[in-house]
Amino acid sequence: MDVYVCQNDFESILSGIYDAGRSGKRSGDQRLEIVGEREPELFCRYLEVTSERRKAESVQRAVRERLGQNVLELLWDASLCGIEGKADCMYRFLVDGFRHGGKIIHMLSLPSVFQMLEMQRTVRNEAHLLTGFVRFARTEGGVLAGIIGPKNDVLISVADHFEDRLSGEDWILVDEVRGKAAVHRAGGRTVMVQDKSGEAVKAVRRAGREDPFEELWRTFTETIAIEERGNPRCQRTHLPLRYIKYMTEFQRYSEGQS
Repeated sequence: MDVYVCQNDFESILSGIYDAGRSGKRSGDQRLEIVGEREPELFCRYLEVTSERRKAESVQRAVRERLGQNVLELLWDASLCGIEGKADCMYRFLVDGFRHGGKIIHMLSLPSVFQMLEMQRTVRNEAHLLTGFVRFARTEGGVLAGIIGPKNDVLISVADHFEDRLSGEDWILVDEVRGKAAVHRAGGRTVMVQDKSGEAVKAVRRAGREDPFEELWRTFTETIAIEERGNPRCQRTHLPLRYIKYMTEFQRYSEGQS
C-alpha cells in the first residue's frame, strides 16, 4: 500500500490526488492521509506529497470540465472539514466521479458520495452558526476583534460573511485552534495571516476586557433574562457548548484578571 501524506490544506490534498492518479497503480493499492492523522502501519510505503499549484490546478481543471463546478465546490468544502480520513475520502470520491461522470453528485448510495456530502453539511452548518455566535470587542485603536475555535477550518467562510456585513470597519477575527487570523481593512478586502505565536489571541482577549461595551452587553443579557424560564437543556440544542467560551454574555471577568 502506497500512502500519500499531505498537509492539511486544499492545494496539498489535490497535489496528493494528482500524484496518486499519475502513479499508474490501482486506487485500491493507494490512499491519502493528512500529516499526523494516523500511526504508521507495517507494509506501507509512505510518500510525502510536494504541494504544487500546477498539480492542484490540473485536478481542478479536470473536475470542472468532466464533473462540474458543483463537484469542485464540494471538494473545497470537504477539505475544510476537521474529521479524520477526509483526504482519502476526497480521493475515493474522485475515483468514483471520473468513472460515473457528472451524475456522481446524486449517487448517494456510494459511500464516498455520502461521506463527502456529510462533510460539506458539517462545514457549512458550522460556518452558518458562527456568523451568529461571533462576538467582537473594540480595541483602543478602534479595531473590532473576535476569536473563534471551530472544529472545522471555516475561518475563511465566516470572514467572507463579515467582509460583507462589516465592510466599513477595521476588524480581525482569530482562529485560535489553527493559529491564523482574518484581517480586514475598512473598504478593502480580507487577508489571511498566520498567528502561530498566539499574540493576536492575547491582544483580542485584552481588548475584550478593556471594551466598556462588553460589560454593557453582559448587563443587558442578564437584565432581559427571565430566571424562572431558564432552560439549559433547550439552550444547548441551539447553542453548542463549545461556542460559549467565546461569547461575551457568558464571560465573567474578575477584578484584576490579567
